[in-house]
Amino acid sequence: MVRFATPGAGPGDRGTTSVAGSSRDWEGSLEELRGEADRLVDEIVDAVREEVADIAHAPDERLRPLVKCDFRASLDAMSQERHPTADELEAATAAVAGLARAGFSLDSLLQASRVVLRRVWELARDRGRELGVSSSIQLENVDALWVWGDAAMARHAAVHRRVELELAGLQEDQRTWFVRGLLEGALSAVEAQSRAAAYGLLPSGHYLAVRGRPALDGDAKRLARAIEATGGTEGRGVIAVVVDGEAWGVTARAPRVDGEEVVGLGGAGQLAALPASFRLATRALETAVAFGLAGVVGIDDLSLRPAILSEEHLGDRLVRRFLDPLRELGEFGDTLERTMEQYLRHGMRVDESARALFIHPNTMRHRVDRFQQLSGADLRDTEDVLGLWWALQRRLLERAPFEDESRAGPG
Repeated sequence: MVRFATPGAGPGDRGTTSVAGSSRDWEGSLEELRGEADRLVDEIVDAVREEVADIAHAPDERLRPLVKCDFRASLDAMSQERHPTADELEAATAAVAGLARAGFSLDSLLQASRVVLRRVWELARDRGRELGVSSSIQLENVDALWVWGDAAMARHAAVHRRVELELAGLQEDQRTWFVRGLLEGALSAVEAQSRAAAYGLLPSGHYLAVRGRPALDGDAKRLARAIEATGGTEGRGVIAVVVDGEAWGVTARAPRVDGEEVVGLGGAGQLAALPASFRLATRALETAVAFGLAGVVGIDDLSLRPAILSEEHLGDRLVRRFLDPLRELGEFGDTLERTMEQYLRHGMRVDESARALFIHPNTMRHRVDRFQQLSGADLRDTEDVLGLWWALQRRLLERAPFEDESRAGPG
């Protein structure tokens, strides 16, 4: 029978062996293995690939987290002679869910976990023998290891089954309900925490809210899949669903998307902070769409553009001040406006701006002077430079308005 350690017992304080020195040596052997974790995890990953054919081609970013979680937790289980903790089970949940979504069978995952447990035991046994650890202590610990493994693999099986149901579409409504409630703040803290692990999220982890909109000919489901494929990390999961034609999600890091899709990215925080993160993601998305930007965009990437989008009256006043005086020149007024766009874009450097416009630097200087005469702006004054930039960005919104039916989604 396995004798689990009582609360507060130290590593060498088992109370079931009279060979205190051997117990300390055993703990020392486990500590040595912990110190070599990175190398040993790589070796065990290779062993899993060799012994479990069905999982041999699993990407490292999916297989390694499972091996790493099981390796570390199984060493702790032998050291402390106990069942898995809630944190250990949650840490492995994201890795198991990722492999299940990638199409790997439950049998292959359980075989992989058995390889990990066997290899951990072999490493611990060999290291213990080198240090003279008694066979009785080793026997106690191998029993503890397999009791731990049974509990962990039962959790793995439950997670895999949930993902199977999800992929079959039987739980898609629940996933959508969970993500929407989490991001809109409709779930209580207790409800969010209790359901998070079931979807591969660590209740204590830090996550980002994302809100994505597909391109005109794009597909929201494909965008959600791209977010799930690239938004996770070792030990922390990701979930994305389709809500009203958009992709809403919770990610561990900024995802990657291709083409003309736009994804707004919120700030990082724990589950309780996701509604605030989602508001930032929404503002980033709306601003990016308004200014014709694509890709993954956070508030920090947008400078003052969110304010330009929301402060319509201020923007209109600045347009009247700096740009309306150019209208009296007709087409040349439009030319001056484009000239000033390039001038500010190139740091108010005449030569670089002239090259961008394919004109002579003297022509560039003449146009800048003409603009200042017409508008009354002094481009040596920082406030006038900022006001001009704001006016030009506001004008950009008029060319690519936010209420563009080809890009705007519901809500």
